[in-house]
Amino acid sequence: MAAGTGRSIGFVREQDLLPRVFWAADGASLQGQARAVALSRWELLLLVGAAFAGSADGPVWAWAAAVAYLGALFIAVTVARQNPQRLWYDGRAVAESVKTLVWKYAVRADSYQPPPRKLPDAERLYDVQLSGILGEFDTDLVSPGVTEELSTWRAPARHPQITDTMEKLREQPLPVRREVYLRERVQSQRQWYQAKAVQCRNATRRVGRLAIVLPAAGLLLAVLRALGEFGFDALGSISAVAASVSAWAQLRQYRPQAAAYTLAAAELSKVEALLASVDLSAADSEETWARLARDAEDAISREHTTWQARREVRSLDIPS
Repeated sequence: MAAGTGRSIGFVREQDLLPRVFWAADGASLQGQARAVALSRWELLLLVGAAFAGSADGPVWAWAAAVAYLGALFIAVTVARQNPQRLWYDGRAVAESVKTLVWKYAVRADSYQPPPRKLPDAERLYDVQLSGILGEFDTDLVSPGVTEELSTWRAPARHPQITDTMEKLREQPLPVRREVYLRERVQSQRQWYQAKAVQCRNATRRVGRLAIVLPAAGLLLAVLRALGEFGFDALGSISAVAASVSAWAQLRQYRPQAAAYTLAAAELSKVEALLASVDLSAADSEETWARLARDAEDAISREHTTWQARREVRSLDIPS
């Protein structure tokens, strides 16, 4: 990587830019996601197991069904009390919002364009925006200690949530900033969206096939039972499996996510072309760059805002 008029920056990766607050929120989100998914998976498996056990004859199977229902009840109470989805969603919202703010600062897609700009002004803007992000969430849960740290910061001291790599990249000339931003942010994010869209579409197809196979199996078993060819009462069990598949698909939001990821990737492709075509020798190149880079971040933010809103609506009935 070429050096700019300031310090040499070397080869920059996105992870080198991100401050501690991002990693704290990202870790909290991953922890909440893992717990929410695991609890939901076990709850559905226990309910399906209870349905199968309840369909069999004999006290042993009845007791097995009771134990399975007890386990499912315990998990439901745990989810209601701990609400791991909140940690998942809030942590992800903070992490992605911080990442957007970091990139705006690092590549000068902020309000302090065109140059000349004063670095303390840019740091103050970053501080105000970061404090605004954290003020919307339970920071003790998502990023403990950060709010107190920000409250003690005063310019010209170095901002505690601005990394050395962020400052180095901000000092670089526009060609360097553009190269890093296109590679590490726009292209990387677009490829991630495209891969996730494919995964979600494949999962949607699998769920769709199960939605056909399970009712067909239930119909076949019902006919065989009516004809006296099949004695096991599996109809309730088949229904439980079908309901579990539907609930899992709702939790994972495969179809809406596939659409959102596809749209975001398409928007980023357009913005990427515009960013790559900026005339670096033009007098207004910095202003044009700042506007287009903000457009790129807005496209990413729209996808995440839709993601967050969809889940907030679904979790309105979950106690905090």
